[in-house]
Amino acid sequence: MRRLTAGVLALCLMGACTGSGEPPTSPSSAPSTASEPSAPTSASVEPSKPPPEGVVVVAVGDIVCHPTTPGFDGSDPDACQDRATAALVRDADAVLALGDLQYERGSLASFRAAYDRSWGRLADITFPTPGNHEYGTLRAAGYFDYWAARGRPTGDRESASYSFDLGAWHVISLNSNCEPTCGAGSPQDTFLERDLAGTASACVLAFWHHPLFNSGTVHGEEMLSNVRSLWDDLFAAGADLVVNGHEHNYQRYGEQSPSGLRTPRGIREFVVGTGGRSLYGLLDHEDPNLEAGVSRFGILRLFLRDTSYSWEFVGVGGAVLDRGGPTNCV
Repeated sequence: MRRLTAGVLALCLMGACTGSGEPPTSPSSAPSTASEPSAPTSASVEPSKPPPEGVVVVAVGDIVCHPTTPGFDGSDPDACQDRATAALVRDADAVLALGDLQYERGSLASFRAAYDRSWGRLADITFPTPGNHEYGTLRAAGYFDYWAARGRPTGDRESASYSFDLGAWHVISLNSNCEPTCGAGSPQDTFLERDLAGTASACVLAFWHHPLFNSGTVHGEEMLSNVRSLWDDLFAAGADLVVNGHEHNYQRYGEQSPSGLRTPRGIREFVVGTGGRSLYGLLDHEDPNLEAGVSRFGILRLFLRDTSYSWEFVGVGGAVLDRGGPTNCV
């Protein structure tokens, strides 16, 4: 029987929580062997300055409570911390909004009343993807109407998939709310294959809501066959990063294949469901390639250079709880 972790920090690589002013140059690639989690040791560590070249991307999902939720004003430290996480964003060129952006049903009225007060100020640089809560309204109408009014890309209302270039990187937003219509041979699968074939970028990042690999206590048992086909396409094309939400914690995985085999030519997955709605726990050693896990509100900062990337997870209050890179693109 798997055992639940008892503390906040489930796993942390040696060197991932250092005090240097820039992302480290040689992160460890082996997961921690500690049997029990330890508390974060980086309370005084400041987030890194932007790199001299490349772009800075913030990624986070599972963000804003419904206005009627107890603690919506931020008074509950365990819920409704969207304003605290939005305050962490600085020097960002883009925000990847990883779904479940507005609870409970993603209505347009809720987006305007709640999302706008915090993360809405970053709408001009936001690239969204829908979560399952957005589909609480018919065909996610509130989500599409909100972002259309803000002039942001969403893809068409059937697929909600689109792509764009960001610096030297090719970035793809996909829709995981499509079981069973986004598996192999589906319209989204065809879109992804054609999109990957059409890019000349050496570095590729894809983002959507539901993770394939998940060591969280709430959704970790789910078998998401629909997103496996997305991983198959991305792995075959030599993609580098997949970033998801859905599980309300932070997880970082080592480079792996769609079947979970460690490989230096694999894809690194981040789960960043830490935008403010609430927090979930982590299972102890659920997935063998899990390298770090934190049950804390915060944001992922990605430093995307021409041929490499670095990262740091910044918790509310400003402490860097995980850091690594640069890692060369595949």
